Amino acid sequence: MRTKFKAWAKPYLEEHKELVPNLEALISSNKNICLEIGCGKGLFLISTATKNKDKVFIGIEKNETCAGYTAKKIVENKIDNAYLIAFDIEKYFLLFPASSIEAIYLNFSDPWPKKRHHKRRLTGDKFINFYKSILKENGKIYQKTDNRELFDFSIENFINNGFKIEEIDYDYKIDENSDCLSEYEKSFREENKTIYRLVATK
Repeated sequence: MRTKFKAWAKPYLEEHKELVPNLEALISSNKNICLEIGCGKGLFLISTATKNKDKVFIGIEKNETCAGYTAKKIVENKIDNAYLIAFDIEKYFLLFPASSIEAIYLNFSDPWPKKRHHKRRLTGDKFINFYKSILKENGKIYQKTDNRELFDFSIENFINNGFKIEEIDYDYKIDENSDCLSEYEKSFREENKTIYRLVATK
């Protein structure tokens, strides 16, 4: 589902700089901080933040148009515990202090199916080392995907990098009391696609 370019997105993001998180201030507030890497148009981010007002959620999205949609949802729904970083996560590797994040959500990330592109996967070694650094002790990573090959790759790579796999589900039936849908998941479930889910703990 490729998102069409929208010219309004960039000026809208520039107009709403208040959505960019002040990481130092958030961390010093001692609130539990969660990241969604690749938040798309923001459905999961907004829904999760609404359900968990005691936590702070930061969405990271490099596609400018998708980030614009997310920003609109945050502003129009007056969500005061959700923030947005509209850049590639790699540009922020050094900005997150060690042991500062409670949870990371990876919802339907690009599977990068060609082997030469596996290093770009959000569960590749480079990214997993980043997660290990920023997660608190016993911090968790929640991954959902419709791609079985990516799922198997992720399980193996988390284990190889010292994570404990707490949950593995090869046909995940969502409990909307404890979880939320992303735009991709909503579409895939309407198409009766199989959803895979894991929870990995540092």
